[in-house]
Amino acid sequence: MNHAFRFFMGFQNVPEDINQFLAHVQPEDRDLITKRLRQIKEVPFEKKVVKFSVSGNVRHLKLTLYQSSSTEIPKIIGFAEDYTDEVEFQQNLLRHNAKKNAILNILSHDIAGSFATLRNLADLALGNIKNGDLDPLEGTLSAINDICLSNMSLIRSFLKKEFITSLSVPINLEREDVVKVMRNFLDQFVKMRPQLGIDIRFVTDIPRIFMEIDGDKLIQVMNNLISNSLKFTPRGGTICVSITDLVDKVTISVRDTGIGIPEHMKPQVFSKFNDHKRQGLNNESPNGIGLWAVKTIVEWMGGTIDFESAEGEGSEFILMIPKGPAKVEIPR
Repeated sequence: MNHAFRFFMGFQNVPEDINQFLAHVQPEDRDLITKRLRQIKEVPFEKKVVKFSVSGNVRHLKLTLYQSSSTEIPKIIGFAEDYTDEVEFQQNLLRHNAKKNAILNILSHDIAGSFATLRNLADLALGNIKNGDLDPLEGTLSAINDICLSNMSLIRSFLKKEFITSLSVPINLEREDVVKVMRNFLDQFVKMRPQLGIDIRFVTDIPRIFMEIDGDKLIQVMNNLISNSLKFTPRGGTICVSITDLVDKVTISVRDTGIGIPEHMKPQVFSKFNDHKRQGLNNESPNGIGLWAVKTIVEWMGGTIDFESAEGEGSEFILMIPKGPAKVEIPR
């Protein structure tokens, strides 16, 4: 056992034999290793992930072991690769997906029941119209409206919990072309231009910008910023998303021609508990999450976010994200 491995795992003393070494392997993996070591002469032990613990230092190691016959006494040689981050990421992802699936199951069950009720009410209303009996129509439409509002509230509540839960999923940095990621994401809004009545533009000074980024988290941030701009930009307005390459970082800007942010609201724009929530121009309700979650994700990627705004002149949110890997603990 070399010094680097002993130092990494925190061994105070070198194990004298294989049994002392195996004592640090978690019980669920120990039997597997013991069995495979008996067969190692015929079948090498290659790239098996095991849980290893020394004085409370728990790591997931990818082991590759071989039997060496170069000496009179057979020896086992090999190497270990620290696989802890990958294992923890997959475990967190599975927990997140399990919770998301549970939320979707609840939503599908509750909403399916509501749709059945809505259909019955719609059939009742159509029957009243055909019979020329319009007196009950107001009550029927009022009931339909109440059910719609109730289900919209239910969906928003679950989305809020799901969004905040997703913050606990670690950043998964990969080398990606951020221009391509943004262009593909914005295409969906461009296609909805006739329905939205708002011109959405994408501007960049370079065709490709490669960097270490979590594309899913970045899209999560951009989706919230653009949705926020859509809520406060009247029809006929413009939302412009731009990316600028600054060598060691990129700047991403979301600028709109909306109604802007009043002065008294600016100090709490990124607050977790914002006392100055407001409805959108089409009476969209605040989602209860605000820009606090957006700021949290950006900072976790090692970046910063700021804004400029004036009432009646629109707003601009500016992200500065480093190209190199960065990991910051999420503030709670």
